[in-house]
Amino acid sequence: MKKACLIAGILALSLLALSGCGNKEEQEEKENTGVPVEVQTVSRGTISTENHISGSVVADKTETVYVSLSARCTNVPVKVGDIVRAGDTICTLDLKSFSDNYELAELSYKNAQQSYQDQSVLLDQQIAQAEKSYRNTLSLLEIGAASQLEVDNAKLALDGAKVNRTSALAQLELAMKNAQKTMDQVTDTLKNVDGNGNIKAPISGTVVSLSVGKDSFVSAGMPVAVIDSISDMKVSVAVSETLISKIQTGDKASVTIRALNQTFEGMIQDISKAANPTNHLYTVKISIPEGITGILSGMFADVTLYTDSRENTVVIPTEAILVKEDGQYVVVLNDDQTARRVSVQVGLIGAGVTEVTSGLSGGENLVTVGQSYLADGDLARVVPAEE
Repeated sequence: MKKACLIAGILALSLLALSGCGNKEEQEEKENTGVPVEVQTVSRGTISTENHISGSVVADKTETVYVSLSARCTNVPVKVGDIVRAGDTICTLDLKSFSDNYELAELSYKNAQQSYQDQSVLLDQQIAQAEKSYRNTLSLLEIGAASQLEVDNAKLALDGAKVNRTSALAQLELAMKNAQKTMDQVTDTLKNVDGNGNIKAPISGTVVSLSVGKDSFVSAGMPVAVIDSISDMKVSVAVSETLISKIQTGDKASVTIRALNQTFEGMIQDISKAANPTNHLYTVKISIPEGITGILSGMFADVTLYTDSRENTVVIPTEAILVKEDGQYVVVLNDDQTARRVSVQVGLIGAGVTEVTSGLSGGENLVTVGQSYLADGDLARVVPAEE
C-alpha cells in the first residue's frame, strides 16, 4: 500500500515538472512571436546627389607624325596599340633618293657661296682701281695735265664700279639665299627622321593609328602615325546645361573603366565655356590619378558627378522608406520593441541613401528590413542580418 502511494507521488511530481516546463516553453515562444526585423541607428552624415553619365577616355595631347618626302619604308617595328617613348623608331625609310637631292642642294649652296665670295673680291678690286684712276686724274688736273672732262669721266667710272658691285653682289646673295632655302627645304623633309632614315616618335604615348607597313611608300604630307600622350589622359563626358551650373573645376568624380573593371576617384579639371553646336552639351574633362595602368584612349567610362552636397544631415537607407497615400513614412522601434510609424520629408537622394529633412533627428532605431509588415504598436523582434 505504501509502495503504491510512493509511486503515485512520484508520478504526480513528474507530471507537475513537465507541466512547468511546458508553461516555460510556451512563455518563451510567446515572447518571441514579434515580427523579425533588422534595425539601424539613425545617424547624421554627408550626402550628395549622384548624376551618372557615360563617357570615354581621351588623350589631352595628340601628335600626328608627318614626313615631307616620298620614300619606301623598309621596316616598321611598332603596331597599333603599342606604347612608345619619345625618340622611338616608328618606321625606317630608304633615304637614297633623299641623300642625292640633299647633296645636290648642298653643292648648289656651296657654289653660290663661293661665287659670292669670288665676285666680291673682284668687284672690290675694280672699285679700288677706279678710285686710284680718279685720284690720279685729279692730280693731273691740278698741274694742268688733265681736263675737267677727264676728271668727270674718272668720277663717273668710279660711281659705276660701286653701283655695279652693289647690283652684282645683290644678285649673287639672292642666288645664295635661294640655294640655302632649297637645302633647308630638303633638310625639313627630315623632320622626325634621323640620318639613318628612322622616323621618330615626337612624344611618349600610345600608337592609335599607323598607315605604313614594310615595303610600303610614304609621301609628303601623308600622316604616318597618330600618337596619344599617356601622361595627358583624361575622361571626357558631355553634360547638359541643367547640370553644368552645379559643378566646377576641383569637384570630385567617381570613374569606372569598364574594360579594366576598375573604379577610381578623379577630379574635374576642365569645363568647356560653350556648348557643342551639334548636341548642345558641354564637355567636362576629369583627371586620371597616377598609378592607373592599362588605360587606352577610346575606352568607355561610367562617371558619377556629385552635386548639391549637404553635411550634418540625417541620412538613411532609401529602402527603409515606405509610401502611403498621404506621403512617405518609416518605421522605428520604441524601447519596448513596439513599432511606430513616422511620417518623413525627404531631400537629396544618393547611392542607396536618402536625406530626411523632417521626421527624424538622429538616434532612432530605424527598421530597415521587415518594416512593411509592421503597424503601429506591433511587437518586433530584432534579428541579425545573417538570419
